[in-house]
Amino acid sequence: MFAADHSYFALPGQHQRDLIWSLFGPPLLDCDWSPADQPWLPDNWQPLAAQLSNLAPDFSSPRLGLIFEQLWQEYLQLSGIRFQANVQIIDQGKTLGELDLLLDNGRQQWHLELALKFYLGYGNEQGQHWIGPNRADLLARKIRHTHEHQLPMRQNPQAQQQLAALNWQPQTSLAVMRGCLFYPANPQYQASLPAEVSAHHWRGHWCHARQAADYLPQGRWYVLAKPQWLSPALAAFSIGREELLEYLCTHFRHLTYPCCVIQTEEGPYGWAEQQRWLIMPDDWPQNGTHKNLPVKLG
Repeated sequence: MFAADHSYFALPGQHQRDLIWSLFGPPLLDCDWSPADQPWLPDNWQPLAAQLSNLAPDFSSPRLGLIFEQLWQEYLQLSGIRFQANVQIIDQGKTLGELDLLLDNGRQQWHLELALKFYLGYGNEQGQHWIGPNRADLLARKIRHTHEHQLPMRQNPQAQQQLAALNWQPQTSLAVMRGCLFYPANPQYQASLPAEVSAHHWRGHWCHARQAADYLPQGRWYVLAKPQWLSPALAAFSIGREELLEYLCTHFRHLTYPCCVIQTEEGPYGWAEQQRWLIMPDDWPQNGTHKNLPVKLG
């Protein structure tokens, strides 16, 4: 996990860390159609770091999923790898779907579907699920949609015709999914994982706001703004547990969206993330979809 790697936190800024993590971070899935191995990338990220010092973020959208895709595109531009992004497949004026990314590293061409996802384990007498902060977003549904709809899109006759016209002939379609799975601190909510999930995925914890005082461990903490969710964070300062609990009490007294916090450890470059928690409204997931999280929390 990058959070334990001081060389990762030595990178000059969050943008550089986000880019490296987007490429080389722990995979959420590991299966035949979304393998952990990535032959289209270098073996390690350290040689790439020297090229990142002058990069500055220039994103067209505040949505983390789109930023994740743009970070991949930024790397491909920097490395000189031929690629094409967001190729719409259109048949008689109707959009059938979109191919996230086509790339050619000189040895092979790939079609990749990219996704950044955060899910919380939640089990009860009605079943076991991994649910997004927007409760309509389910990991099982995302896995099924990616495997059964997005990846086969390349083989559609109309897609084949359009790709040939663009001088693309990818022979393989694969998914690349990054993100974090938040395990319930409350044992009564335990949920089993889908078979496709990687054994080495990024792990966090979650609890309802009313249980924060029961489950959050002692330590130094930091509250993440939404743009800081993407990769293991580095903070300039930290607060104590009691101050964090006071903050959470105020937050949920007035607001109804989740709060993402990290337990930190002071290192040579600042307060580095060691553990991530998502604190949820007490009525989640029964109520609230939280589709429109603000850019800044608090």
